[in-house]
Amino acid sequence: MRSTSRESGQVAVEAALVMPLFVFFILGILQLGLISQARVMAKYAAYRAARVGAMNNADPDAIEAAAILHLLPVLVNSQEVIMPTSSATEVVSKFMQHNTIANIIPGGGKLVKAVICSPLRDDLAGGGSHSIGNAGITSRGGRGNDNEVDFDDPRNQASPEDFTSGGDSLRRFKRTRLVVQVQLMYRMPIPFANWVIVKSYLGTNVPSVLMMPNKNGTPRSGAGQVGQVYAAEAAGAYVLPINVSYAMRMQSNFFKRRFALPAQNRCVSYGNRNG
Repeated sequence: MRSTSRESGQVAVEAALVMPLFVFFILGILQLGLISQARVMAKYAAYRAARVGAMNNADPDAIEAAAILHLLPVLVNSQEVIMPTSSATEVVSKFMQHNTIANIIPGGGKLVKAVICSPLRDDLAGGGSHSIGNAGITSRGGRGNDNEVDFDDPRNQASPEDFTSGGDSLRRFKRTRLVVQVQLMYRMPIPFANWVIVKSYLGTNVPSVLMMPNKNGTPRSGAGQVGQVYAAEAAGAYVLPINVSYAMRMQSNFFKRRFALPAQNRCVSYGNRNG
């Protein structure tokens, strides 16, 4: 009887040691699966956003709205619950929420942001490093207000002879190709696993000196998307950056002033991991 009691006590101790690891293993698999799903959805959202931009004069609001719409299945609300999108009513309701206040990350920033990587403003005005003159109706046809840039005007492209000079001309040839990046700060809904994954992300993206607390005991913050992850964590939310780009040839005209292109490239690259 005494031996049985000792064995049952040993089993209880072993279960107490193993159970947290087992639970984390299951939760981690679920969360990693959701992250993989979010990345696949981000790729599709980037394609749809680029297509909407190509068809609508690179309208930044339309591009971002398209990205949000096609990411709805993986977006969570402020209670970290994935609301359903199985009907038109649910889709409209969730889109309206995430197109406004629900798109804000706790601590600042947007959960979903669509950024135009290229062309930049100067690329269509003759001042960019890869531009080929001031592209516009006035400069080409002597009419108009130099606001609209024809996407299909061959004179707004590099000539065949320019390709003999190497890679720089190839980059010039792409200036009427719209490149859009969808920047998803994916809010993870699985408790405990989200905390571990965020800590792992910060540990691989921030130098160790920045991971140490200051004299007041508060954690230091990073820059760019790393800083947003820190700010969200301090507010009790756990987000993970997912950045996906897509390029598409323009199928509508650019407008230099109506839908002004960005002056700088704000896309996240492997050489600029902080964003």
